[in-house]
Amino acid sequence: MARSGDNAASAGGSGARPTSILAVVALAVILVAALVGVDLLVLSRNNPAEAIAPHYYMALGDSLSFGYQPNLDFSSGFADDIFNDLRFVDVTGIVNYACAGETTDTFIHGGCVGRFAHHGSYTGAQLTAAVDFLKKEANRGHVSPITLEIGSNDVLPDWDPSTCTAGPNVEIDLARMDDNLTKVILPQLLDALQSRTNANNGDLHLLNYYNPYAKACSDSAQFVHTLNDHLAADAAQFKIPVVDIYGAFGGDANMADNICNYTWICDSRFHDIHPTNTGYKVIAKAVELALGLPGMGPLPGVGVPAPAGAQSTPEAALWRWAAVGAV
Repeated sequence: MARSGDNAASAGGSGARPTSILAVVALAVILVAALVGVDLLVLSRNNPAEAIAPHYYMALGDSLSFGYQPNLDFSSGFADDIFNDLRFVDVTGIVNYACAGETTDTFIHGGCVGRFAHHGSYTGAQLTAAVDFLKKEANRGHVSPITLEIGSNDVLPDWDPSTCTAGPNVEIDLARMDDNLTKVILPQLLDALQSRTNANNGDLHLLNYYNPYAKACSDSAQFVHTLNDHLAADAAQFKIPVVDIYGAFGGDANMADNICNYTWICDSRFHDIHPTNTGYKVIAKAVELALGLPGMGPLPGVGVPAPAGAQSTPEAALWRWAAVGAV
């Protein structure tokens, strides 16, 4: 009897042991599957190849994007300031193809007067260089944001600062600028920007202009407003945000008070319309506010309005992804 009981107990024990082992194995399989799933999710959000890939900020335009100053300091422009601030969100390089003296015509066809002093190495038209860079396989999806500042040199020759009057060709020159922007420049840039990427128009921002003659010519505001209105209308056709540099420099109320500090126009050595280091920093901050760069507060004493033509929630900017990951 005792042996039978022992055998029964033994049989019961041997039957329970496989059940326990199976439970442990099943639990282990579930845990491994869960861990693998988490790893796959993390890798999908933080692709090591993407993490080490270069991410570029592209600056396009004329002498302001180039960073020209009459004291020959060409390394303290707004594009340099923006790139320095974008470094902490993993933008690793800057592509600055801006050319001093560029018009919308030369932007398309080449022949910029400052073509021998580029920050970026290229020959031919700035638009061609930019589109080629954006469409290059290695760069697709790795260029964001892009700032475009162009148009002032199309109409600046129409303004006579000695008489504070505009010439007769303003409307003709503005119409040509509009055609160049809306029929060639913006469509080609957007086509290249969207090629095989998820980037939308929020990655490309157009800048308007301040009034360098605000102090010397009290009636000059309308001339600059007309230029900026055309730029805003051109950008709005493509829902491209416009960065309000005019407002950042003080707008109608304070432009004349700020212009001597923000530009070289009052400096007796130069009487030059280009920004000083301080002015370039004001431009950079206005751009960064429009981009939504983390940590950017309002410009002191200046209410920067919502960019004209802006979409409500620009998406897919590479620096934006990096910023979210860093928070």
